[in-house]
Amino acid sequence: MEKAMRLNQLLEQGREVETPDAFVLQNKKLLKVNMASARGKVMAKAGSMIAYQGEMSFQRKGSGGIDKWIKKKISGEQFTLMEVAGEGDLFLADAANDIVLLYLENESLTVEALNLLAFTQGISWDITMLKSPAGIITGGLWTVALSGTGYLALICKGEPLTLQVTPETPTYTDPNATVAWSQGLEPTIHVDANLKSLAGIFGSTHGELFQLAFQGNGYVIVQPSEEAPKTSLQSPGGSTGGAGGILGGILKT
Repeated sequence: MEKAMRLNQLLEQGREVETPDAFVLQNKKLLKVNMASARGKVMAKAGSMIAYQGEMSFQRKGSGGIDKWIKKKISGEQFTLMEVAGEGDLFLADAANDIVLLYLENESLTVEALNLLAFTQGISWDITMLKSPAGIITGGLWTVALSGTGYLALICKGEPLTLQVTPETPTYTDPNATVAWSQGLEPTIHVDANLKSLAGIFGSTHGELFQLAFQGNGYVIVQPSEEAPKTSLQSPGGSTGGAGGILGGILKT
């Protein structure tokens, strides 16, 4: 049984984490952004701000250029970023999902847009499509490619698992459980068409019928859930936005 705590205990337990880093986890579900260390500007998922101290402005960035706008229209993706500029401390979260904090150093990562929370200047982004022999079935899969140097925050339903991929160990993942993967890997759609898997069409298939197939050298990050995380970008109709809705939504039943 958990007893009530004293007010001073709550204040001490919830005290801000002090660090000169641009991104730091206040706790596993809450990201603190030091805007001074982030050089006064950061990109974040629209709707993810829960609080800030100081002077800041928020500007919706849309698709980030005509080429990305076209890709978004083709894919039907609802992925939207906001640019936060100013000084002080910014606090971001997304529907109480766990947050994975990374630092890229002239590196690249492909991410499910549903799992992208925020990133600092120095990291560029673009919407990309996965080509697949099963394209006639899926209509193409859309994700976000990130590259450069800086901090990156992802959301994840539970603590993630990183799987090493080599030519000798191809890896297959449930699309709803897939969070991100490294540069150089070009996943395709693997369709398990045996009769036992096809029986899942009448129930919950998740990754049993369709999987993402990773071959080559690199790594893939998965979450310990076959359900895509809920997000602050959830539409009134209940469907989630972002490429998580593409990978998860196109393939789920």
